[in-house]
Amino acid sequence: MNVNNKLSVLTLMLIGILSITGCDMIEGKASQSNTKTTVGMDAEDSVATTAVKFALLKDTGLNSLDIKVETHKGEVQLSGFVDSQTQLDRAIEITKGVDGVKGVLNKMSIK
Repeated sequence: MNVNNKLSVLTLMLIGILSITGCDMIEGKASQSNTKTTVGMDAEDSVATTAVKFALLKDTGLNSLDIKVETHKGEVQLSGFVDSQTQLDRAIEITKGVDGVKGVLNKMSIK
C-alpha cells in the first residue's frame, strides 16, 4: 500500500470515528442536562478519559480494570471498586494529575 492510500484510509477512519463519536455523545449528553456540548468538547472529554484510563493502568498499585472513567466538560467521574482507601486516594490523585481534568467526582467503593 503506498503512502497516498495509507493517508486516505487513515483520514477516512478518523472522519468516521469523529462523526460517530460526536453524534452519539451530543445526543446522550443533551438528555442529561440543558447545557449544550460541542463536538470539540466531546473530543476533549474523550481524550481526558483515555488519558486517565492509561494513567490508572500504568500504576502498578491499582487494579484499575475495576474502575470506570467518564468525563463531562472536564469533570471526571470515577466509579467501580478498589481494595482499600489507599487505592481510592491514589486513583483520585492520579486522575487530578492528568491534563484536561478540571475536577474529580468520586463514586468508587471499597470492596
